[in-house]
Amino acid sequence: MKKFLALILALTMVFALVACGEKEPEATDTPATDAPADNGGAADISGETYNAGNFTALVPDGWMAIPVTDMWSDDGAADPDALQIIKDGASEFDILTKAYIQFDYYAPETDLMIPSSEWYDEAADLDPIVAGSYTWNGFTAVSGGNTMITLWTGEAGGPQFQATLWCNGENVISASDADVLAILASVVPAA
Repeated sequence: MKKFLALILALTMVFALVACGEKEPEATDTPATDAPADNGGAADISGETYNAGNFTALVPDGWMAIPVTDMWSDDGAADPDALQIIKDGASEFDILTKAYIQFDYYAPETDLMIPSSEWYDEAADLDPIVAGSYTWNGFTAVSGGNTMITLWTGEAGGPQFQATLWCNGENVISASDADVLAILASVVPAA
């Protein structure tokens, strides 16, 4: 079941990249996704800490953590460097219809490949977003007809994270949402 879901997601991403690759991105006004100075009440968000393997993240109440299958594993093991957190999720299939965050962790000995906004439609750079002790850089874009926000933080030689906020139709999340800020502020390498 997990391999089938991973295959569906991988194919969806490939088709979205191919479909978006032909168009030149257009500059648009930057949406209001900047975090307020007080992190929008992110400290007031309750939930549980989820250990993905090589990093941990807060999963707020009402959200659901889904381990990501390691595509290189023959036995369907979870990727310890990836995690999906679905807003209002009740099953792993909600990733197809709900808004969610995809996290990827890059250990100090690996290099984060900064994503390019040129790969997507309607891309617009964001002002840096502060969440806890992290400053996230990124952009908004449209991929496969859905809005996305791609963020990254960290420096070479230290732990680095990439977070992609995916919206599905009317199910949207924003980098200024208090629960999203709390999640972004919570990610740390596992002890």
